[in-house]
Amino acid sequence: MVTIQQSTIHKKIAYGVEQAKSVSHSILVSTSTKVDLIIDPVTFYERGKNRTGERIFWSAPSGDFVMVGIGNAYTFESNGGNNFGQVEKEWIELNEFSVIEPKERVSGVGPVILGAFSFDPRKEKTKLWGSFPVSKMMLPQHLLTITKNEFWLTLNVVVHGDTNVDEIVESLSKEQKDLCKDAHIPYEASFGKEFIIEEVSKDEWISSVDTVASQIRNNEIEKVVLAREIRVKSDFLFKTEDILNRLRKEQPSSYIFAVESGQDCFIGASPERLIKKEGEEAFTTCLAGSIARGNSEEEDDHLGNELLQDQKNLHEHEVVVRAIRSAFEQGCDRVIVPENPTLYKVRDIQHLYTPIIGKVKNTVSLLTLVEKLHPTPALGGYPREEALRKIREIEHLDRGLYAGPIGWLDSNGDGEFAVGIRSGLLQGKEASLFAGCGIVGNSDSIEEYKETQMKLRPMLSALGGSF
Repeated sequence: MVTIQQSTIHKKIAYGVEQAKSVSHSILVSTSTKVDLIIDPVTFYERGKNRTGERIFWSAPSGDFVMVGIGNAYTFESNGGNNFGQVEKEWIELNEFSVIEPKERVSGVGPVILGAFSFDPRKEKTKLWGSFPVSKMMLPQHLLTITKNEFWLTLNVVVHGDTNVDEIVESLSKEQKDLCKDAHIPYEASFGKEFIIEEVSKDEWISSVDTVASQIRNNEIEKVVLAREIRVKSDFLFKTEDILNRLRKEQPSSYIFAVESGQDCFIGASPERLIKKEGEEAFTTCLAGSIARGNSEEEDDHLGNELLQDQKNLHEHEVVVRAIRSAFEQGCDRVIVPENPTLYKVRDIQHLYTPIIGKVKNTVSLLTLVEKLHPTPALGGYPREEALRKIREIEHLDRGLYAGPIGWLDSNGDGEFAVGIRSGLLQGKEASLFAGCGIVGNSDSIEEYKETQMKLRPMLSALGGSF
């Protein structure tokens, strides 16, 4: 198989070190090559297990665009806030002093940062998320990109004037060969392990739904999204690779992601795009209002039609569309919104769905759009600030990265972020799984509880079990 030749790596890094000496500034060196063999992305991820805590996985719906990052060449972290603007500033500065090959760019290939931002950095942090900073974006040393049936390998390294070229080239080359060894072999997950499920503050959550619904009926607020947690415990370690493999097979129309920090891993299969920027075009998704899938095609169609006519769900969806349209109009010159929602179906659930497209203003970046959109009313509520205050006051949960933006950004300013839902936090032999519901005035707390159970199924199934 073809990897990046050691002589090529040596030449580029040596040139980068000379540049660093010349300008008295660190230099980003990034070199990419298309490889001639199919690589299984989960196998590649597993081959990087000696870099636990420094691995990241991202797969777009349908699985035809996948990125796997191993090792940290550079990390953007914050414990004081999401700092979208600061991440963008540092990323632009890093790219200003860079040596990038090839010059012809392929989306998702070359210098790309991947990571996640917390749902609400102002919420008091608990020990549950102790291994994670408030936000974390990483530039991987080793990046596998699968796009348009092509397989690309990228090496990223930040060098200084005193960097030992021979030493770092030998280390990177050996590590890349180890990652690619037998990586063409499809990953086979072990069978799921038995585990027990513990409800966390179930009665309090049901009571909080009733309280918020009453406040909405009294016109104190329009919509609030309340999330809850279940804790899963096993006698065996939960293996990230096994869960990724099951999610890819069971949730092919979702974004599959995994972000590690320390010994913990945030992992999930989100059906919901937050924002994608491609050149001057931006794409977002309004996904709110849910119902189960049917056991037959006839029942499934009946349930879908019921959802399309349900006033509670239509109102919940309309709130989301209204807010996202407004945010898009601030950052785009032209915004296209369909008149009525359609259905978006994943394995266990179907949603009301409205896609929105905009032409991005020249002065607006991807992370600016992320900041304007997050959290949408589908994740927080409406109006935004009032909903966030209500969540901080009443929700018995530290969401951490759950429902926050997760995705990637390249050196051209393009990229994509999903929202980190249908997700869980793996911690050795335990895992916390999360789900939420949009509460409006006529919400029924027991029905909302049942909806959260439905939304927890994808991750429970990926762990190898069910309710």
